[in-house]
Amino acid sequence: MPFITRIEARAYARATEILERVTSSVLALFPEDVKSRVKLSTINAEGLVGDMISIITAVFENKDSCVAVFDYIFSQLDKMSRRALQISLELRVDEHCVLFLRFDKQAAFLGKIRLIDEPDVISVRFHFMEYPRCERNDAILFIEERLQIAGGLD
Repeated sequence: MPFITRIEARAYARATEILERVTSSVLALFPEDVKSRVKLSTINAEGLVGDMISIITAVFENKDSCVAVFDYIFSQLDKMSRRALQISLELRVDEHCVLFLRFDKQAAFLGKIRLIDEPDVISVRFHFMEYPRCERNDAILFIEERLQIAGGLD
């Protein structure tokens, strides 16, 4: 049975955005009891047209608590997001057992977690591991099981 070893969340704050609000949006994906253990970093970069962009990265590594974060996120998803994930799951898990999700940055700031397919997002990677080697199909089955527990599948 696979398990989650690492969760990485990343968002971009453009010069027109308030950095603290974007950071708050990223942290909104994590339950209160683990937020203090999330490692936050910010890197300043230059955009394509010379504008300043801050890249906010949150990393959480704790084998025992990662599944709780995973379950928390899934439990907060609305029915439409769960359905979209169910339909697109095969496309979201790569051969290294990494699940890629994109969440609405503005909604997260308001306390809502929902999947989105637009450019202004929080990109999240869930890294799965299994010994001796993680199999993609096993990771997908694990994700489907957790999605079912969180609120059901159609």
